[in-house]
Amino acid sequence: LFFVAICAGISQLSADEAVCKIMREATYARMRLPHSIVIDTTQPGRKSIHGQEVYLKTVQYQLLLGHWVKSTTSPEREIEGEKKLNATFSDCRREGHAKTRGEDVSIYSAKTRNFTLVPFTGDLRMWISDKSGVPVRTEANASVPFLGRSHTVKVYSYKNVRAPAGS
Repeated sequence: LFFVAICAGISQLSADEAVCKIMREATYARMRLPHSIVIDTTQPGRKSIHGQEVYLKTVQYQLLLGHWVKSTTSPEREIEGEKKLNATFSDCRREGHAKTRGEDVSIYSAKTRNFTLVPFTGDLRMWISDKSGVPVRTEANASVPFLGRSHTVKVYSYKNVRAPAGS
């Protein structure tokens, strides 16, 4: 009985790792494609924050305080930066299947944490397109020391991605 329990634990760990890998690879795949993100963040007792970002092959645009800010980047630089942050996924699970904006998606969840730059811990849900393998939506509940808790929803688009007007 003990051996069966250990084998089940190893099997579960491998399944968790496999799902975590799917989530990481979807994140990296997103970074390799032109895409836009609509971001909404709420915190208890504070005004909600609405933002947008546009990623093209070598340029990134961020909407900050009503103005588009342009910076140079590359998919490789974005991926390397993500790896340097050393954000980890654990307790990764596939939660199910759904349709989002008419697209078949698989829903995944994970515990997240990062102890570099801006340390945080939290829970993440990621909707990944079954067709393209990239995220179409994420929802994160995070806790950041001295800043408190936040809830962030990001909606990703990969079609007709262009530099913002007036940028």
